[in-house]
Order: sequence, then C-alpha cells, then structure tokens
Amino acid sequence: MRLFTRSSLMAMAPAIICLSFPETADACIDQSTGSTVLKVLTAVLVGGLFAYNHYKNRINSLVKRLLAREEKHK
Repeated sequence: MRLFTRSSLMAMAPAIICLSFPETADACIDQSTGSTVLKVLTAVLVGGLFAYNHYKNRINSLVKRLLAREEKHK
C-alpha cells in the first residue's frame, strides 16, 4: 500500500507551498523596479516581433513541414 496517493498529495500541496515561504519578506524593492520590469517585457515583445518578421518565411515553412509530417503519421 502506498503511503501517499495522488489525491492526498494534491490535498497537501497548498499546505506545503504555504509553509515553504516565510510570512514576512525582509527585502526592499525600490520604486523604479516596476517600470524596469515593464520596459524589459516591452523590449522582449518588440524584439520577438522583429525576429518573427525577420525570419517569418523560415518559421512558417518549419511549421508547415512539422504539420505535414504529423498528417502523414495519422
């Protein structure tokens, strides 16, 4: 007999997660951190769009080949 079944682990998961983090955080985050994170996310989005537009033909042909390969196996 298994000691922990999948359902008992699912029931204990929230308690394990809550107990693994302390109640208070002894760290200080300055005021510009939020805007810095927003700038980084914007840069990643713009960079991703640029990369997609630059390599659009290669990406589309790769996706088409992968989809065609999956249809052959069906």
